[in-house]
Amino acid sequence: MNGTNLQESLSLHTTLCSATTSVLETMFFTEAVPVDDAQPHIEPVSCKLHAGGAVEGSFSVAIDRAALLALGESFYGDVPTASQPFELLCEFTNMIAGSTLSLYSPSNFCPLSSPQLCEMSAHLEESALPDAIHLSFVVDGGLMSIACSLRTK
Repeated sequence: MNGTNLQESLSLHTTLCSATTSVLETMFFTEAVPVDDAQPHIEPVSCKLHAGGAVEGSFSVAIDRAALLALGESFYGDVPTASQPFELLCEFTNMIAGSTLSLYSPSNFCPLSSPQLCEMSAHLEESALPDAIHLSFVVDGGLMSIACSLRTK
């Protein structure tokens, strides 16, 4: 990896971390504590979306089911209905992607696909891409991991 790619990677890592903690604090009144990748997920639910335009790539989020329910309670102010946690995960993935792209490439338009629930294997594949940034956080109720792979056109 050359110096420019390393600098872009570090910038994206910092931006993704900042966007994630900001969205969690602002929208969910929840603190996120970064952790290493060694911790396993417990009953994870995952979601993925794609970005296009000047910056192309994808974002995926996996979260323990108990943590997703806790986020739902914080967001809705009550115990969520059966479908609300999954809708919330899709919206959270969209918020993370939008916030990250706004910070990372503020002068470019980067349309996002509709977030889709996916298998955990899709999130793990995203995390394993050579240019992927992968972050893990402990949140109320469990573990959340985020993978992001972006390329500038």
